[in-house]
Amino acid sequence: MAGDKRAYQDALLNLLEPLLPYYSDGCARLRLGGGAATYSVDVQEFEGFARPLWGLVPFFRGGGAHAQFKSIYQRGLACGTDPNHEEYWGSCSDNDQRFVEMAPIAYALLYLPEIFWDPYSKEEQEHIATYLQAINDHSLPHCNWLFFRVLVNLALKKRGAAYSESRLEEDLAHIDSWYLGEGWYVDGRSDQKDYYGPFAMHFYGLIWADCMPEDRLYTPKFIERAQLFAPHYLHWFAEGGSAIPYGRSLTYRFAHVAFWSMAVATGVPTIELGVVKGLIARNLAYWASQPIYHGDGVLSVGYCYPNLTMAEKYNSPTSPYWCTKAYALLALDDEHPYWSAEELPLGIETAVISSPVSDMLIQHRRWDVCAYPVAVYNKNVLGHFVEKYAKFAYSTTFGFSVAHSCETVRENAPDSMLAFIVGDRVYVRRRCIDARIEERRVVTRWSPCDGIIVNTEITIVDGGHIRRHEIHSTIACLAWDCGFSVSQWSAGSEQNSLEGWACASDGSHGCKVQSVLGGGQGAIIDADPNTNVIAKKTMIPAIIYEITPGEQTIETLIEVY
Repeated sequence: MAGDKRAYQDALLNLLEPLLPYYSDGCARLRLGGGAATYSVDVQEFEGFARPLWGLVPFFRGGGAHAQFKSIYQRGLACGTDPNHEEYWGSCSDNDQRFVEMAPIAYALLYLPEIFWDPYSKEEQEHIATYLQAINDHSLPHCNWLFFRVLVNLALKKRGAAYSESRLEEDLAHIDSWYLGEGWYVDGRSDQKDYYGPFAMHFYGLIWADCMPEDRLYTPKFIERAQLFAPHYLHWFAEGGSAIPYGRSLTYRFAHVAFWSMAVATGVPTIELGVVKGLIARNLAYWASQPIYHGDGVLSVGYCYPNLTMAEKYNSPTSPYWCTKAYALLALDDEHPYWSAEELPLGIETAVISSPVSDMLIQHRRWDVCAYPVAVYNKNVLGHFVEKYAKFAYSTTFGFSVAHSCETVRENAPDSMLAFIVGDRVYVRRRCIDARIEERRVVTRWSPCDGIIVNTEITIVDGGHIRRHEIHSTIACLAWDCGFSVSQWSAGSEQNSLEGWACASDGSHGCKVQSVLGGGQGAIIDADPNTNVIAKKTMIPAIIYEITPGEQTIETLIEVY
């Protein structure tokens, strides 16, 4: 992607203009059709209206012009908040998805009152304010949702409307209590450290800091924490632009770079400007090269291709437009140094990064980044959390796979897992009983099912890692120690397996697994289609070990090339 501002503006419009035929007559709803989420179609249509504002607000604020979108959003906001209009967004209840979609509207009121507040009549302003004020009358989940209420009350305050100071104080105190140190948050009551830190907690904290420079309590904290977080988060990106596929909400795709974009937009220095620019540009270019759109140009639910298998239950057809947060930098004026800065490489020289506060090791190669987490995550499962948080390794090149079922290894696609076949079921690591992170090693204790306890040591070596599993079992069964998924449909794909080893290559990169201790037979899993988040059809090299009752140790070398 070209580095000048016009190229970024055009990229955003190319992303959003395919939506134009799908806005309702009153412009308050976006009607895409498609799959379902846990909330109603009415709410999905409100979501579809609201989420593009994450990109359109900075676009207009930075001088972008698009008469059609401006007209749609001015009219839609008036109609959606008018209780007498047929496209009214509806009354709210506790934990309502509508509260999520109030956040980008608050963003618009904070930064573009000349478009989204001043032109309205007194009655229309009262409708908008009354609708947003409902967020103060209901319970919200204790997670990043509290920041939505913070933004809403901040916007109401800035626009001179009634707001809740007590809610602001309570919510900010709760958010502050989730801070762990070194720039890392947990997302409320959850345990995992994932992308909700950068594209939620820090993103909204920087908005607060930008809009409330007079605040002496939270503004300095939000700025300092973002600056502490940046050097850690840099390691989640490969030099080629991709970010580590890990955790939930991956369908938001290039929201991965929203943190960097908002830091630049709010003037908070993190790392060298040219490095930030290069990171953002390469990430957006990576996504521009992926088949993530439907035939009409509308974003799909999925990761590197349309894929409902990996979706969470809160992913509706309109949800992916959360990704437009990546365009916060469009608010910069035309003369900002960002636009003329040279795009620089990441410049990461350390091969292995130990990050106990984020519960993982990170290994850098010239063409790949691999994360080794400890399987600590919230028990409130929203969809495939075992696969999204509990694998031994997550690679920017090979991604990870989600299971179609636990009936066979093909359907389970247990890449980067030790999979036990007990009877006619596949069991893998779910959560850890105990874990610790060392300089180049991750040590965990876990149980796939009753009767089996495993102590796993993962040691980083040049070119890959070694897994040592001490298995305590009362069951005779088979255990498949699986490598990474490799694309099966790429030009030059090949596979091979013999006693003690197996390998698979897509013609560019590959994975080899080799038994070091415990015997074992090499095998290739012909994984079900649409299980991997990056490649549509994959093969997984593995070593099959025979497990007998008692104690035994197996050891497998996983190499990538």
